[in-house]
Amino acid sequence: MFPIGHLALGYLSVALVWRLRGRALPTGWMLAAALLGSQLPDIIDKPLAYYGVLVSGRSLGHSLLVMLPVLAVVSFVGWREGYGEYAVAFTVGTLSHYIGDTYRLLLAGDWDVLTFLLWPAFPATVYPADDVPPWIRVVNSVGDPQFNVQYVLAVVAFGIWAYNRISRRQRRPRIQS
Repeated sequence: MFPIGHLALGYLSVALVWRLRGRALPTGWMLAAALLGSQLPDIIDKPLAYYGVLVSGRSLGHSLLVMLPVLAVVSFVGWREGYGEYAVAFTVGTLSHYIGDTYRLLLAGDWDVLTFLLWPAFPATVYPADDVPPWIRVVNSVGDPQFNVQYVLAVVAFGIWAYNRISRRQRRPRIQS
């Protein structure tokens, strides 16, 4: 999944969790925490793989063996310092990244490819696309039908965000002059 798909899935995941908890959809810094989390594994892995520090664009940041302890620490510190809701948004956003990167593999039954989730216990799979700059891969994907799900998610997420933004403005009390 590309950044726009991860952003959309991250937003939709956090929005769902917030609605299930009976809360208004996240905005501002809460939304920023969710969106940063949705990109975190790629922010870590893609540049490091492109520059040859990591052997794969799905290794360190994509490993649940690495990220679950990191997210546990972030959550613990966040709650202790009074930023628990931000930690939840960040964690849900980050976990949505794994859904975005694995749903097609899970649906296809490609279990052996999912070993990147357990790096370094299993070796990272080297992808030919790791040699291509990430921004070039995104540009090259435009128009490719296999990426349509991401674009649909992006349109849905943007629609929900825009509706929420507009309806919040309409509910604000107006000051009479």
